[in-house]
Amino acid sequence: MRPLYIFLLIFITSCTSIDSNLYQIESVDGTDIITTRISIDVEKNRNGNVSITIQAFPKKMDYIKNYNLVFDLKFREDYEGDFLGVCVGPSWENFGPGEFSINLNNNNNFKNSIDGKFLKDNDDGCDKYHYYVRFFELETIDGAVYLMGVATDYAEEYPDAPYVWKQNKNNELEIIGTSNIEKYSLNFELSK
Repeated sequence: MRPLYIFLLIFITSCTSIDSNLYQIESVDGTDIITTRISIDVEKNRNGNVSITIQAFPKKMDYIKNYNLVFDLKFREDYEGDFLGVCVGPSWENFGPGEFSINLNNNNNFKNSIDGKFLKDNDDGCDKYHYYVRFFELETIDGAVYLMGVATDYAEEYPDAPYVWKQNKNNELEIIGTSNIEKYSLNFELSK
């Protein structure tokens, strides 16, 4: 019985790969409410199935209601070769290819997952995909929303990295400081 168990364990681990990314987010100006670690685990198997698991570990856990993160595909600068097409990526549950959102709730220990699948009829010719956090919001128990700049926002409706804005209950925004986040730095890479 034991040899079969070891064989199954070896078979399972050889069919699935997991890449982990860990990020420490801190306020440059001492706003402890945004201090957190973010873990992004990318699990992929040979059948083209992908699972992204994200968990936040906030310093002020009792004051935070949830995090909302929107991921998008990064364009040309991270892609190698002469490929001029558009990389589409896997199809995400409830979202389709490209962008997806994920909510990390206090009720679920700030952890959530999303599944995707590389579809054969959507072969875009790319082998690697570079995802980054485009929008990053933190909502506190008392209803305040913190918008953390993680990427360039040309419409100026969201802060550029490294700025942090606070939105109160009246939807008024104010810059409250900066973080250690650099543009496009919260990211993960996914390969076929």
